[in-house]
Amino acid sequence: MDERLVLLDGTLLFFRALYGVPDVFVDGQGRPVNGVRGYLTYLMGLLSGRGRAPVRYCVAAFDESLTSCWRNEHYPDYKANRPPADDAIGHQLDLCRSLTETLGVPVLADLQYEADDYIATLARLSPRPVTIVSRDKDLKQLLSDSVSLLDPKDGSVATPETFRAEFGFAPAVFPDYQALTGDSVDNIPGVPGVGPKSARRLIEAFGDLDRLYADDADWSVAGVRSDSKMAQRLRDSREAALLYRRILRLDDRVPIAPTLVEQRLERPEKSSVSAAVDGFGLRVGLGNTLLTAMESYGV
Repeated sequence: MDERLVLLDGTLLFFRALYGVPDVFVDGQGRPVNGVRGYLTYLMGLLSGRGRAPVRYCVAAFDESLTSCWRNEHYPDYKANRPPADDAIGHQLDLCRSLTETLGVPVLADLQYEADDYIATLARLSPRPVTIVSRDKDLKQLLSDSVSLLDPKDGSVATPETFRAEFGFAPAVFPDYQALTGDSVDNIPGVPGVGPKSARRLIEAFGDLDRLYADDADWSVAGVRSDSKMAQRLRDSREAALLYRRILRLDDRVPIAPTLVEQRLERPEKSSVSAAVDGFGLRVGLGNTLLTAMESYGV
C-alpha cells in the first residue's frame, strides 16, 4: 500500500479537466459534465495507483470563493482580475466535490480559507510523507524533505532540489521572491521594475525581505546601487512588498481536525456510488463508461 498522504488541489484539477475534455458529455438534463468526467477519471486513476500501490491516505481541498478569503480583507484587489465562474461551471464543480466525498475522500472548503491554506495545514500536520497534486506555483513554498509536488499534467515531481536548481534559493522564501516580482495570476503587482533576475539576486544575497530591507546600504552586493531607480522603487514599495508577502504566504494554521491526516480511506459501497450517479443525473450523460471505470479502479 502507498503510505503517503496525497493532498489534492481539487479546484485546479477540476478546471484542468474542464478545459481538457471535449464539451460533448451532458447529464440527464442536457447540462455539460465534461469537467466532471475528466476530474473523476483522473481521481480514480490516482487513487488506484495507476499500476502502483493504491493510495490509502488522501484529502481534497477546494476553493469556495474568489473574493471572501482572509487575503481579501488585507488586500481587496487580490484575484480581482479573475471573472467568477458561471452557473454551469459552478454546478460541475459542486458535483465534483460531492462525488469526491462519495468516493470516500474527505473534502475541505471554506469561505475564509483557500484550498492552498488547507493543503499547507495538512502538510504541516502529517506524520507521513506528503505528495501534493497540483500545478499551482504558490504551493512550491511547501516543498521540503517530506513534501513533494506532483504535476497532474505531465507527472513530473518537484522537490526542494529541483526548486533550488530553478530559483537558487530555498522554497520557504518563495513568497518573498514573488512579492518582488509580482504575480499576475493573483493580481499582485510586485515592485515596479523588479523582474525575476533582479529578484533572484536580491533573495540569494539577503535571504528574505526582512534582511533585504534591514539596510539599503548593503544592496550593492546584489548589484543595486543606492542612487539607482531600482533602489528608490524598492524603498518606495517596502510596505507594499511586505503586504504582498503576507498575502502570498500560505496559512498553515487553519482549524481542522488533526486526525484527518491519519484517516484511512475506506472503499465506498458500489451501490452508494451508483445512487449518487443516478441522483445527479449522470448515468445518461456519462453512460456505463463512467460506472465501468469506477469498478475497474476498485470502487
